Amino acid sequence: MKLPLVEANFAMTVDGKISTRAYAPTGFTSARDKRRLLEVRARGDALLVGRRTLETDNMAMALPARDLREQRMREGRPAEPLRVIFSGRGKLDRGLKVFRTPGAPIVVFTTGSMPRTTRAWLERIADVRTAGRAGGALDLVRALEVLRTDYNVRTAVCEGGPSLLRGLLARGLLDRIFVTFAPLVFGGAGAPTLLGPAAGSLLGSSVRLRLEGFESAGGEGYATYRVLKSR
Repeated sequence: MKLPLVEANFAMTVDGKISTRAYAPTGFTSARDKRRLLEVRARGDALLVGRRTLETDNMAMALPARDLREQRMREGRPAEPLRVIFSGRGKLDRGLKVFRTPGAPIVVFTTGSMPRTTRAWLERIADVRTAGRAGGALDLVRALEVLRTDYNVRTAVCEGGPSLLRGLLARGLLDRIFVTFAPLVFGGAGAPTLLGPAAGSLLGSSVRLRLEGFESAGGEGYATYRVLKSR
């Protein structure tokens, strides 16, 4: 079974929060970090995002940096990575920026729970792929396999949210994590960590990481971790 290399990119506060308890849109890091986000995004053949993060940040899932687009084309790749959305229930708002912004093709992975009316309009602008039964969870392994075999995705970059990251980690599908540590403290038990609110972020077992690199600038820390997988 061939699967893409999967990387994740997140920013969090010193106390480990990626957002406030109200899931306010991200934006608490510097311009340097936002550039780093685009550089990591440009590494991928596909950009992976869960429905809640997509709606909260109203993402276009684009690559606005011209130099990065041109670099990708010089390498023989599309200017922007494939835009891939995960939504178990399939209840997506057609007014979201991603559906109104020209760019890379869009692929939506959902289950049999997607409403027929949503599928009808969505199939006009995106590939809709079912990877799970109605009322069940998304099959992330199957989704990644489809991305590799049908879309030639060799590297995928996940930008959220916590539920998607937790699912990737729990199934041993994540290979690398880029983390920006912002000099802030949010506090609050309800504010989500990398894996969501503390009460719902439990994994079956701990996941070990190896630090591959770290640098600091402007008060922020930028770390790269390799996920160590059991053989």
